[in-house]
Amino acid sequence: MTTPIKKYQNVSYAELMTFASQNPNRTRTLDPIEIHIPKNKEETTLDKLGLKGYVISNMNPSGILGVITCINDPEYYALSQKNVRTQMVIDLSTSLQQKTDELKNTHLSRKRKKIYELIAAAYNGAIFKEDSDYLTLYNGIAYMNEMQFILMKEAVQEQTDDDTKIQESSLKGTIVFSSNPMLWKKEYPIWIADYKGRWVAIPSGASAIPLHHMLDDWLKSIEQLGWIVEWPEAEGTKVEIVEKLSIFPSWNENDRKQVKEVLAMRLGKENALHLFKSWKESA
Repeated sequence: MTTPIKKYQNVSYAELMTFASQNPNRTRTLDPIEIHIPKNKEETTLDKLGLKGYVISNMNPSGILGVITCINDPEYYALSQKNVRTQMVIDLSTSLQQKTDELKNTHLSRKRKKIYELIAAAYNGAIFKEDSDYLTLYNGIAYMNEMQFILMKEAVQEQTDDDTKIQESSLKGTIVFSSNPMLWKKEYPIWIADYKGRWVAIPSGASAIPLHHMLDDWLKSIEQLGWIVEWPEAEGTKVEIVEKLSIFPSWNENDRKQVKEVLAMRLGKENALHLFKSWKESA
């Protein structure tokens, strides 16, 4: 059986428009691409936290992997629809899991398998049971991507008996470094992000001062706002720590009575602030 030959007929432009006018779907249009623009830009700025020129980029889908995809190209991330962002996260998770092989001969070698598993869990949208898993994953990803993170963990407010009001507290939350800041490198970028990967601070405009140029001042100001900074603990005996602390202007002889752990934290703070100040002065 032979297939009948199709015959095509030439039509004029006027005839084509007549056919088009009879199309029952002629009034339908494609759905517009939605780009979220906040109604109130002030709601997304971080001016109140002393980060002028920085805005919050909310993660959708949320998570640490979303933070990294946003950091890699903030403008493209902001303009992309959710399905595109999801694909970006898929590609990133595959790439990061392959990169974990690079951790074999590093200080993170014992955590390599754990980091591999956490990447997979983050890709699947898991909420980590252990709070420390978030820090472990940030630490691993930061090392593999040559970047450094300052993480903000908001305080959980206690609720009153009637469960309708939240008690006021001067404690805003905790500031956590993704790794020991004394081992950080000036040439690596620093990012401020939510501890659980719900948002990341993105510089916007000329008023955004690079974090390397303001980090010491910002950390001191954030403490004054009620945030607790988890400073690294300095190593050494109590005598050695006291000897090093005594050269700083903030030292008071009565401080010798404090326990070693407190003094080690104080020295860790002084050392970190001194490092960040040297970055600013050499900029």
